[in-house]
Amino acid sequence: MSDWSFLEHLLEEGQEYSTGVGRVWLTVLFLFRMLVLATAAESAWDDEQADFVCNTRQPGCTAVCYDKAFPISHFRYFVLQVIFVSTPTIFYFGYVIVIEHKRKDNEEKEKRGKKCEKGPSEAPTLKGRLLCAYTFSILFKVVLEAGFIVGLWFLYGGFLIAANFVCKRPPCPHTVDCFVSRPTEKSIFTIYTQVIAAISLILNVVELFHLLQLALTRNLEKRYRAERIERRSQSKRLTNPLSGPTTASKYKKIKSYNIDLSSISKPSQVTDQI
Repeated sequence: MSDWSFLEHLLEEGQEYSTGVGRVWLTVLFLFRMLVLATAAESAWDDEQADFVCNTRQPGCTAVCYDKAFPISHFRYFVLQVIFVSTPTIFYFGYVIVIEHKRKDNEEKEKRGKKCEKGPSEAPTLKGRLLCAYTFSILFKVVLEAGFIVGLWFLYGGFLIAANFVCKRPPCPHTVDCFVSRPTEKSIFTIYTQVIAAISLILNVVELFHLLQLALTRNLEKRYRAERIERRSQSKRLTNPLSGPTTASKYKKIKSYNIDLSSISKPSQVTDQI
């Protein structure tokens, strides 16, 4: 139960620092991939090797032909695909938890040092290091997802599972015909898993474009604010000509003028006394 509670806490913390597209991706991952693999897909491959029959009684021939036909079980391949694709997101959520704990510790230290009223807590935003980490996690997911889809295609020559397999490997005495159990059902599940994987890949690409647009919008907003502040400062200088260094220079000129007058008045006093 503690493991599941930790995973639940991980998802709750991480979803706050995800986009809407990222939350949709998580829904697709849990509902349409993990749930299907755990319930329906496993039963389709439970008798995979036992029901792989070849038309020969030569010892070892069936095992060798099965290894040639299925280098890795489709079901195990799908499980590895889900694990590898979800790993970058899990690492990102762990990083979010570390950042959140540091932020909360700093806030508590500030509250202890300064007695102030509690202000409204800021809504979590994707910026800085979090935005970079989130972007890199999506890039890794795109690469892994595309790699697994292409890898399955080249490993089996497509997504359809043939009903029979022709084998010529030793120790088979001659060309042997082998037969796969439930090929149509397995083909349907294979196509389904890869279609969902393609949808997840598209969601990741859309999210990358969304993050790029978000970064560009923030940069434009910063530029606009800087330009607006500059314009305000220039307009203040134009409306207040006496402000700034001009008043100080005028004050210095008046002060020097008074000093000159006082120095001129002193000799006149001396002549009067004489």
